[in-house]
Amino acid sequence: MRLEIPKPKGDSPRERIIRGIALVLVIVAVGWAFMENNKNVLDKIQTDRAINDQTKRLTDDDMEFLKGFVQSLRDSYGVNTRIVIYKDEVLLPEIDPKYMFIGLAPAKRDVILHFPTLMRPALGQEFIDSLNEVFLESYEKDSWPRELKIVLTMIWSRLSALEAGQQDIQ
Repeated sequence: MRLEIPKPKGDSPRERIIRGIALVLVIVAVGWAFMENNKNVLDKIQTDRAINDQTKRLTDDDMEFLKGFVQSLRDSYGVNTRIVIYKDEVLLPEIDPKYMFIGLAPAKRDVILHFPTLMRPALGQEFIDSLNEVFLESYEKDSWPRELKIVLTMIWSRLSALEAGQQDIQ
């Protein structure tokens, strides 16, 4: 099997070179657009799989916020996140050391927060314990969807402050 590449037509050698360059640019542009589209689709699939609400209590706005948080955390800090809201009890899946996992079970009033190995000492045990308390209190008031967004904002703020503090040191 032989691949035949047509030669650019033109009245002069200069016109043939310009047409050849234009053809190569079109092929490169189409290849680049294809790769960018595949990257965007893959990012969307990964983000959609990162959030699982078995209770169906989260609104579309809540889901968009969570997806934005997951994407931002991955892009800014390289931390993959998985958030699961269980109908019954929380089951801790096998987690990669680079993953942050938040498992909530409002019906059982249970919460599991798992942070990556390097993130845990940076955030501090006292901060992590305070996040657990926020969730436990939110179960009493049945405001856990709102508190989930607040906790994620607190985590983001803490990481941003730590990053800003390190930049000041350097």
